[in-house]
Amino acid sequence: MSLFAKLGLMLVFMVLPTAVMAEDLAAERAIVEQLGEPHRVLLMRHALAPGIGDPQGFDVEDCSTQRNLSDGGREQARASGERLRAAGLTSIRVFAGPWCRNLETAELLGYGTPTVLEDALASIFRANAVHRERRMRAWREHLAEAYRDGAGPAVYVTHLANIRELSGRSLGSGAMLVVEIDAAGDARPVDP
Repeated sequence: MSLFAKLGLMLVFMVLPTAVMAEDLAAERAIVEQLGEPHRVLLMRHALAPGIGDPQGFDVEDCSTQRNLSDGGREQARASGERLRAAGLTSIRVFAGPWCRNLETAELLGYGTPTVLEDALASIFRANAVHRERRMRAWREHLAEAYRDGAGPAVYVTHLANIRELSGRSLGSGAMLVVEIDAAGDARPVDP
């Protein structure tokens, strides 16, 4: 390979991370803009926690018995908060489910101590119909109250199953979705 080809390849590898960061920041800027409209909140799936579900017999009060964030998941959560702040989101109310991976993701966003919604953001994955309905009703009631109060932007860190049930959308680990809530606490995804 010629010297010019090697230099060109090095330049591509040096520029590529900057381009990726610029695209990421563009996505966060869109989120911040969307959150500026009334009755909009941010849904976030907890950051990367390898595996599916939790081990048999886990205890929601004991992190050592649960599926937790990986080092990559912790970095993903920190980076998400940094990008949101770089895009102009200086303040946001943070809510998290009681699972350790939800709470840790919410804390690592760097917007202060999250409020834990024990029932409203508890996982509905593998929950029986009664628990599933009770938990989703609690979340919708919380959102309906937020709608009435007209409070500023909020982020809800929870599980894929909960987000899919509320919004009809699936999200990857650490991904975010802006939704518009209504007086009943239902949510409609806001597309960019």
